[in-house]
Amino acid sequence: NALRSKIKSIYSEKNGTRTHNFSFFFMLLCLTCFGCAQRPWTDPLDERQAENALNYLEQLKARTESCPKGIDGNISFSYRSPLDSKKGQGYFQILSPSYLKLVVSNPLGQPVIVITSDQQTFQLINTLERKYTAGNVHSCALLHNIAPALLTGEWENWIRGTFSIIPSAITAIRQDREKRGTWFSLQKLTDNAQQKTHLLIGSREGKLLSRIIESNTGKLVMRIVYQDWVSLGSCKQPRIIKMKGLKYNTELTLTLSDVLIAENLGKNDFRLSAPASYMKQILP
Repeated sequence: NALRSKIKSIYSEKNGTRTHNFSFFFMLLCLTCFGCAQRPWTDPLDERQAENALNYLEQLKARTESCPKGIDGNISFSYRSPLDSKKGQGYFQILSPSYLKLVVSNPLGQPVIVITSDQQTFQLINTLERKYTAGNVHSCALLHNIAPALLTGEWENWIRGTFSIIPSAITAIRQDREKRGTWFSLQKLTDNAQQKTHLLIGSREGKLLSRIIESNTGKLVMRIVYQDWVSLGSCKQPRIIKMKGLKYNTELTLTLSDVLIAENLGKNDFRLSAPASYMKQILP
């Protein structure tokens, strides 16, 4: 059983040294991080609690996998960094596993920006500048001073408040400091670098309350908070998504409305064609 094997791997070989090591590392942490922001989790669960938590996680994962593949709806956003501050509204489409389209409109409802991405590449049409741009998402981030994590991340999971977990990636299971639920810590390879993710699963209804993404060295990449959940088919959908702690001190808040299941969405809906009269820019 994968779950039992993972529990044993977390707790085996650590039990004999955990008590002594804990005192040392706790003192070291106090000395080196006095005044640092307090972690939102506390003690690890015991082996029995961890097994129950993993079984519950498997149930939630199965429910997530039954969610509709495509959704669409209206979106408003506020984006703030030391270099820029923007607000906007428009329309979005998402198709599992990695396709995103965002149409930003002016107050009259006319499209100003249309952007699509599959987490690796992007296409963008700017109707005001009459310009078509396409290329690698990292190039887009550098060109527009956007935090790279915003363009290379798992947008489907971020917006839908879902998660994809395999037991072998779990490194720790801990209690929430405010007793809101359980924190699952994972480690996986992203863009040839190890990345840590911490997920707070609520005690009630199994909703994802928060997602913390860190570099392998523990540096904060992004913190996401989910609020105002509604039913969408057999699943739940957050209507407010707040992203903080991004590079360049960027903060992004998304507010969704009129979210519906989009059964007829396909990959072709996320491909843009450059208008004949537009200037074209292809980034590496």
